Amino acid sequence: MPMLNRGLLGLSGLAAAMVLLAGCSGGKAEQSPAAADPGGAAEKKNAEPVELVFHTNSGGAVEGFNKTFGDRISAKFPDYKISYVQSKQGSTLAELMAQGKQVDILYQTDAYYFELADSAKLQYDMTELVKKRGINLNAIEPQVLESLRQSGGGKLYALPISNLTQVMYYNKGIFDKFGVPYPKDGMTWDETLELAKKLDREEQGQQYFGFAASPAHILGNNQLSIPYVDVQTEKPTFLNDGWRRLIDTYIVRPAQGQGYQKYIAEKKRLPYRLEFTDTPQIAMFVFNSNFPFSIPNIDAIDWDLVSLPTFADKPKIGSQSMPVVFGITSTSKQKDAAMEVIQFLVSEETQISESKKGIMPVSTTDAARKAFAQDTPFKNKNWNALYYNQIAPGVPKSNYQLTVEKSFTSFVQQIVEGKKDVNTALREAQEQAEKIIADAKQKK
Repeated sequence: MPMLNRGLLGLSGLAAAMVLLAGCSGGKAEQSPAAADPGGAAEKKNAEPVELVFHTNSGGAVEGFNKTFGDRISAKFPDYKISYVQSKQGSTLAELMAQGKQVDILYQTDAYYFELADSAKLQYDMTELVKKRGINLNAIEPQVLESLRQSGGGKLYALPISNLTQVMYYNKGIFDKFGVPYPKDGMTWDETLELAKKLDREEQGQQYFGFAASPAHILGNNQLSIPYVDVQTEKPTFLNDGWRRLIDTYIVRPAQGQGYQKYIAEKKRLPYRLEFTDTPQIAMFVFNSNFPFSIPNIDAIDWDLVSLPTFADKPKIGSQSMPVVFGITSTSKQKDAAMEVIQFLVSEETQISESKKGIMPVSTTDAARKAFAQDTPFKNKNWNALYYNQIAPGVPKSNYQLTVEKSFTSFVQQIVEGKKDVNTALREAQEQAEKIIADAKQKK
């Protein structure tokens, strides 16, 4: 593979990491970002059993849903029957709708929720239900809510349950091995990449990399707030010069060393998560804030974290967030009960409880934020890094988000293999995405 001085190097792990989490109990309005009495009404006996059916297109199994959501919701609302329909052949959302099946609540990360809901025309504006139940939206991360409203054309089609941002993890052992100072909160990208150069080296047959990232997550939640698709024009944005800047900073510049180039030529990808935890070879690695809580072997290395590096002309602006959101469907006959459950999940008590487990809260209260990871083995890590930067302004999510992203990443893979330079790839990605959107519109 030739040296890719201007190319985009690698993109793997393209599925956005979902944080599927539930809460434990409700609270009163003065204590909650969610509401007056999240669970009070549910504790009364219902005249008839109420069934709430949940669905997402992530394909997760029933056991996973119950562990993260179902069991906790059922414990809080014993009079409700909580059901989950796994997305698989015969039970995709389109097939469920064709069969006339009930679905009351859809959930996904915000990046993909709107395409999911729009595919079956199930969007429902929850604004009046939020008012009816007295949910305090002022206590929920404002950038997240604003992005959701923009994606919904001013309507509130979903509420965030948990959050996710990008931070930078580092392996202390590699820094110690080469006598290089650890990274710190507040570094710029230029400072970070200069530090990375000191760690791009081979030692006793082992190749070390100063920096790597999860390209899908860092590009999809980029600090310049560039969307894949402009929702106003419904045109892809890959000809925007900002994409070249992002790609150059996040991917191209870190991978200039000969050892890095050799690795990419052999593996046809960038070093990734296993090269951080298992090998280990990566000194600094940008990934999601839930990363340490979602893998089994993080303890294999001595690690910590710092804030995401920032552009010098955009100080203190971190990544966009990627919340998990829940939305009531337009066809649900149990909208009040569904809203009650969502209210419970965003209640302050639930947010604090889940934050203690390492689930980034959407609540902006000090109590919820300071509780982060305190019931985990990692409570003494630098979790202030999650909030050191401001969340970058969120962008409206297109109804073609997932489809366009898949197309884009296929072109990226061709660059990784040395088949295309970045300018050619972005131009062809633009053309292909335009065709995909046009075809999708024609089928509606």
